[in-house]
Amino acid sequence: MTIRVKINHIGARGDGVADGPIYVPFSVDGDDLEIKLQGSKGRIKHIHKASPDRIAPLCRHFGRCGGCSLQHVSKDYYIRWKQEQIRVALSHRGFEDVNILAPHISDPGSRRRARLSVMGRGKGVAVVGFAERASHNIIDILECPVMAPEIVAFIGPLRKFLGGQLDLRQKMAVQINLAENGLDIILERAGEPDLDLRMDIAAFAEGQDVARICWLDVKLKSPYHEILCERRKPYVTFGGRQVFIPPGSFLQATRGGEAVLTRFMKAALGDADKVADIFAGCGTFTVALIENRAVHAVEGDQDMVAALENSAHQMGKIRALTTEVRDLFLRPLLPHELNRYDAVVIDPPRAGARDQVAEIVKSDLKNLVMISCNPATFARDARLLVDGGFVMGDILPVDQFLYSPHIELIAAFRRNS
Repeated sequence: MTIRVKINHIGARGDGVADGPIYVPFSVDGDDLEIKLQGSKGRIKHIHKASPDRIAPLCRHFGRCGGCSLQHVSKDYYIRWKQEQIRVALSHRGFEDVNILAPHISDPGSRRRARLSVMGRGKGVAVVGFAERASHNIIDILECPVMAPEIVAFIGPLRKFLGGQLDLRQKMAVQINLAENGLDIILERAGEPDLDLRMDIAAFAEGQDVARICWLDVKLKSPYHEILCERRKPYVTFGGRQVFIPPGSFLQATRGGEAVLTRFMKAALGDADKVADIFAGCGTFTVALIENRAVHAVEGDQDMVAALENSAHQMGKIRALTTEVRDLFLRPLLPHELNRYDAVVIDPPRAGARDQVAEIVKSDLKNLVMISCNPATFARDARLLVDGGFVMGDILPVDQFLYSPHIELIAAFRRNS
């Protein structure tokens, strides 16, 4: 069925919303549209009158590729919308008078990690890209305004190589991290690579000057990263110090966004001398602090903790660093442990850290910096902190997920004696 609608606003997932509600991807407030309606979803057939906030997208794949949903809106609208997503999430938890600072927007071409889908088409051909929105169809990308140029340039050779390896309709996922000394690649597929494929992968890595290629057999009960070729150990720099990262390491999506988060975090900690870094990863924030502060880094991934420890041994001036491998969802730090520190930095995954925050509230801690990639769980955890006597400061949005509905944020919390 074809109907005519006017878009009222863009919802939390990046779709325009008309009365009904009807959800229309790639639309914006004020658009007067003719759409093809299927259930509560609409697909644009014709734009009768474009919103003044509508602009031409940057990428030829926009509208099909599921990687971006907001290239078609003006910069001013985009910034307001990102701030509003945080404001709405906070209002659902009773926060009404919160100062949300102007967001840091990452530059185009700065995203240093990506997960690509691949499918063999037979006869030496493969498609490499992102899934089409609400579909398993893979859009074969030839350009991307979001990813770092080094990753974009690698897609062509990767497509050619995997075209010779994958049978018709055979699938694979490719995870890419851009380290400071080259690409760190993980090939994900069911089954173990045979000897010929291992040799081909090594030759491909040599030809493309890839730092490391690993294999992840997704059929295994406990998949692990098998290093097939490591021409040099990938590293990144945190606070000007090298950390050699294990396969599959979590990195902040952009270097610029990471730098902004780090500056805010250090300023918010003030003169705190002993700091616990909770969900520390490979040490993004730990390493930025250890020259002048004693830091205890707690992380559930043993490989990332080992990488931080081993790299720290090669660093120069360090005040003090201790580490702990700990499942913080099953065993959050308890009040008597937290009381050893002047401040805590916490950067949980999207699920947030409700149980850990509850223990923080019970402790004597008075200084906390929280980073989050999910405004909803941030608001939930912030509510616990504020109800426990903390005062929330300004919120800084950091947009490392350019043209997507996602947003990262950071805020400081303090309470009096």
